[in-house]
Amino acid sequence: IRYIDRFLMLYIRTADKLQRTSVWRETLEGGLDYLKAVILDDSLGLAAELESQMQLVVDRYECEWANALKDPEKLKRFRTFVNDGRSDPDVHFVKERAQRRPAKPEELALIPLFKEVV
Repeated sequence: IRYIDRFLMLYIRTADKLQRTSVWRETLEGGLDYLKAVILDDSLGLAAELESQMQLVVDRYECEWANALKDPEKLKRFRTFVNDGRSDPDVHFVKERAQRRPAKPEELALIPLFKEVV
């Protein structure tokens, strides 16, 4: 795993923004032999630094979804996707075999858009 950590951190430090790992590796000066020397043999003396940087990334990692589920304020932003009690005026349902299902586009013309007020 340490070799993977070294590889990823070297890639992050030396690749261009949005450059794919395959392209980065192919264009790396010295090629695969250089990469092996740096990652496996620690020819540049960077192994400890690369590993500590990866450990820092791992230590600081926070799951955004887990945080959103724990924080009611953040969770409110996703309310319409979590069985919101309010109805969506753009979604209409019809009954079929004693069950509700979303209306098909051709059925929307049959659904009144406004409720009559008496």
